[in-house]
Amino acid sequence: MYGMVNSAVREHVIERYGAAAWDEVRAAAGTPDRFEPMQPYPDALTYGLVGSVVSRFGVAAPTLLHDLGEFWIERIAKPHYAELMSATGTSFVAFVKNLDHMHARIRVTFPDYRPPSFRVLTLADDRLQVDYYSEREGLLPFVEGLFTGLATHFDTKVAFEHVADESHGMPCKRMLVTVVTKPA
Repeated sequence: MYGMVNSAVREHVIERYGAAAWDEVRAAAGTPDRFEPMQPYPDALTYGLVGSVVSRFGVAAPTLLHDLGEFWIERIAKPHYAELMSATGTSFVAFVKNLDHMHARIRVTFPDYRPPSFRVLTLADDRLQVDYYSEREGLLPFVEGLFTGLATHFDTKVAFEHVADESHGMPCKRMLVTVVTKPA
């Protein structure tokens, strides 16, 4: 993963637990203090950071990953990639449907970028079937956190329902996403 992901983990840990906690987490994971945003790092380094946070603070990995996804939208994407976000969609549904297009644009900047892929089927105006394809294991909670952060960004709420892998036979994680517009 690129350094910007590891930097986001760093920022999240410092914001939530403090700088001393970050020093403990990175030392336990055997990583540097800072990361070059545009440089690729082995996925194992990122997984090691997550594992170190889980061990140090007793937080469940899915909870941490979900929190990191929300953090990414609020603290990384919105302030640093507002133009890209605006170009990707003006509503939660439009944005999610355009994720693969956004990743194609990002790939121009990051040649070694190996993004996930999303196949989105509209089941109803407020309900999507999202098939999430990734070569990386265990990151569905991060995607859910991203979607939760996006929903907040678009002033909506979302609910997730997981579809068992054996029930659809596709090499993906499938979820049903219900979108609820917040009352004014």
